[in-house]
Amino acid sequence: MSYPEIQPGDAQTPHPPYAQTETAKEEPAQLGMAGRFSAVLFSPTEAFKDVNRKPTWIAPLIIALVTAVLGTLAFSMIVKPDWDRLSREAIKKRDIQSNTTTPPGQVEQEVAVSKVVGKFFPLVVAIVTLISYLFIAGVFALALMLMQAQTTFKKILSVVTWTRAVVGVVSTIVMIASLLIKDRESLDQINPMDPGNLTATNVAAFLPSDISTTLKVLAGSLDIFTIWILILLTIGFAAIAGARRLGTRQTGTLVVGLWIVWVLILVGIAAIFRS
Repeated sequence: MSYPEIQPGDAQTPHPPYAQTETAKEEPAQLGMAGRFSAVLFSPTEAFKDVNRKPTWIAPLIIALVTAVLGTLAFSMIVKPDWDRLSREAIKKRDIQSNTTTPPGQVEQEVAVSKVVGKFFPLVVAIVTLISYLFIAGVFALALMLMQAQTTFKKILSVVTWTRAVVGVVSTIVMIASLLIKDRESLDQINPMDPGNLTATNVAAFLPSDISTTLKVLAGSLDIFTIWILILLTIGFAAIAGARRLGTRQTGTLVVGLWIVWVLILVGIAAIFRS
């Protein structure tokens, strides 16, 4: 029996599983921007399969940024937050909880910073939104690479941006609707830096206002929209993983695990600043 001679150029050089799809030719998308947005809402599996065919991130990022800015402007027009008063009340509450007294000079500095933040609040929200999306995509890219997913950063960023854009639009609509039905006294009690109090979609909204910051952060993380995001990310990463062994169970474990780590970090930070 004879075997075909193997030429030097015939050998296949192995490529890292994470990078191999970078050079692969993208398939044409089957859904346009509106179709993909609608699919993420009602048929996320199909939406993220389309993302796997042709990932896009600029359009959903623009949607997310515009939504964040418009939502912040709407919030400012409806609530009309008094940044000076809110800042002084927050400092007073912090002093009571930590049994300390903030020096008058430091109080004025913090109030001044709060006023600057209030003046440029929409811009601050837009910048934070952009940085957070890139950070989240980077963390998941590293995690999926360690799990030997055969995908690309562009696909991961596309899943993150489409997920956050769609959920962001819905949550902003809910927020504006909830603000419009509140009376003036209730609006005056809203702290723009504490978004957990805006809508009754998380556990913190049903707890007393004088609970500890640590407990408030923990309760605020249990939010309907957060759970929705976790589900969409799980489905999305499974669709783009490029490996049979990485199904929704594996990506769900990854997504929920990293979310729990993030919540623990926030709780730890709240506990440190409280003390």
